[in-house]
Amino acid sequence: MANVLCIGINDEAMSARALLLRDAGHILSEAKDLRQVITACSGIEFDVVVIGDSLPAMEKLRVGDVVRRHCGRTKILELYSSSEPELPAADAHLAVKEGVGEPLVATINRMTAVRKSA
Repeated sequence: MANVLCIGINDEAMSARALLLRDAGHILSEAKDLRQVITACSGIEFDVVVIGDSLPAMEKLRVGDVVRRHCGRTKILELYSSSEPELPAADAHLAVKEGVGEPLVATINRMTAVRKSA
């Protein structure tokens, strides 16, 4: 079980990811803007922050910077729908084709397994 913060602006995608992650046993928080990210990180230590593919590239960079400054040692997973990742500093990247489904859960499980064993 991981404590996960999902950041995104596409309500439909966010709802689908929330359902998937909760069904997998993860604890989920959500944020739609930088203010909500800072607020979330001031009260909770997250294992993984998922930055959604619906954010523009420049916003992903800003969000990534805020996460690194305000969310402690959390891992960042970038979801992307472009031809290649847009957030090079992320700890992991996952291409979004027709949804992410089980690869999202598997990637978060892998990321938190590495963190817990370190």
